[in-house]
Amino acid sequence: MSLSQENKSKSTVPPPGPMVTVDFLDPASRNILVGVRQRVAMWGNTERAIIRATAAVEKVDRLIGSGPGAMGAEFRPNGRRVLRLNKIEEENPFWIIGDVRGDVMALEIILGFIDETTQKGQSPQLIFLGDLTAGVMGDAACLAIALERVAAAPTRTIMLAGDRELALCFSDNNADDGKPRGLADMPVPLAQVQPLRDLVRTFSFLLEKLPVAAICPGGILLAHSAPARESFFSTIENAQNLETRPEVLRAFAFDRLHAREAMIIPHPSSVGTASVSEDFAKSMLALSRVVGLPVERMVRGQDAAPEGYRWFRNYGEGVLLTISTMTDSLTNASGGGRRKPCAARLKLGRLRVVQFEIPEELVVTAEQLFPRLEPKITRNIEDQLSPSPTSIVEMQPPIKHSKPPLVGAVKNLVTDEDTHAAQIHFERGVRLLAARSWSGARQAFQEAGHANANMNACCMNEAVACLSMGLPGHQDALRLCRALLQKSQQNAYAYFNMGVSYLTSERNPIEAGRVFRTVTQLLPHFADGWWALGMAFSLRADRRNAADAFAKASEYKCLLSIPSSLEGIIPARELAGVFEALRGRVRYHPTQMSEAVALSET
Repeated sequence: MSLSQENKSKSTVPPPGPMVTVDFLDPASRNILVGVRQRVAMWGNTERAIIRATAAVEKVDRLIGSGPGAMGAEFRPNGRRVLRLNKIEEENPFWIIGDVRGDVMALEIILGFIDETTQKGQSPQLIFLGDLTAGVMGDAACLAIALERVAAAPTRTIMLAGDRELALCFSDNNADDGKPRGLADMPVPLAQVQPLRDLVRTFSFLLEKLPVAAICPGGILLAHSAPARESFFSTIENAQNLETRPEVLRAFAFDRLHAREAMIIPHPSSVGTASVSEDFAKSMLALSRVVGLPVERMVRGQDAAPEGYRWFRNYGEGVLLTISTMTDSLTNASGGGRRKPCAARLKLGRLRVVQFEIPEELVVTAEQLFPRLEPKITRNIEDQLSPSPTSIVEMQPPIKHSKPPLVGAVKNLVTDEDTHAAQIHFERGVRLLAARSWSGARQAFQEAGHANANMNACCMNEAVACLSMGLPGHQDALRLCRALLQKSQQNAYAYFNMGVSYLTSERNPIEAGRVFRTVTQLLPHFADGWWALGMAFSLRADRRNAADAFAKASEYKCLLSIPSSLEGIIPARELAGVFEALRGRVRYHPTQMSEAVALSET
């Protein structure tokens, strides 16, 4: 009988609590989602995410200084890289976040839930187990979110380094081949290659100060992957000596645990000991001796579990828990479907898994904003920029439904870099429109215009974003539509969008009616134009003309419903729904060279 098996019968570990599922179906929990969509859409701006992540790294670096500083100060920690927490508030939950790997939606929703369930006026007790990044488009955003948490509530928040973070510190070329993908592999537009390099460099300095493990009261080890092996600890006398052994500290993030046997598997890069598997329970006892505290349980984030969490029963009941905080799609080998993100909650000494069932429409929105792109290393970028131990990759955006330029069309002479940047900004704007992030979409189309994208398409789409903002964006929407009409008085869709803004933002049926009349003259078979004209007449209590316009709309197969009254007396709730439906019929360009289509049809 192995020591691990023998400890099963002797363990005093409290059994885990029952799993809790958060489905966001009741009104109270659905309120958490109100701000999530806007926050996630905001992070779709790569440039802004990198800027905020850089600022957060610098602020946390100042907070930590040369030691643990303010990080987790309320837990009264000892040590720098392996924290021994002497106190946590047992009556309040201590939240543990597992691997995130660039999943902005999962991280925002779970943190939103934690905030909602925390007593007002308090910050939650929180620890991140590392692997915030994975070489995907959401990396900078997730890093910024976590570090801004640390900066905002440093005394109650801890961030551990995982293998994907520590891999940034590798400087030898041979190590690069086996490195896990991380922040340096994040796909970015060409213009953001150097800012990302700067972020990676700044974050690498901070990593030398971040802890790799924490031990909670109750003997719970929190680390990204595994405890260091017993053979490492045999030459370590105490916790102070442990802090001086970088190869041992790195093992907490890089070594692995066997899925069926209670064994620690060394990482191929391990040095100083024979690369053989060692007993998990013996290693935990050796760690207990070194730190002077009993260490009996562990929560980790490595080896993402398809279910979002996994209790490893072969290590003992309630001894080893893996947590994954991601909503990624699973391979067929893993059972298919989508992973349900989880967090662990420690309260009154008892661990419990909280699983989140995120609405599918939000997950799809996040996938549109942060598509999983295949990176392509471009040698010309490496030649232009100064050498670096990390590799930055340029994003190759998916170009869907694009058409070749029209023959005879006048085009500005632009460089390939400008065209590439314009394409990236334009597609980001389209994704933000689909996510109903109007301010973010507006900025994206402005950036596309500055990068020499199709100005008509950018102007039209920016106008759509502005009019969708309601009254705050109304004047800008009119200005943009007028700019289009100065180029061509035959642009019926510019007139239509202008009329929608007049009607739904300014509530001006007279001016809107004039504009919609022009639309129906330019496009006699445009059903939405006739419907909007009928709506303008209805709000003016012009029943006869309203009925004629709605009849034309029905004749041309309009998809919108006729209001309950044609004499301007429409209930406020119904009118709000009518205006919302009409805004969904405004025209925009899904690609730079495509025809305009209704916003609600995409």
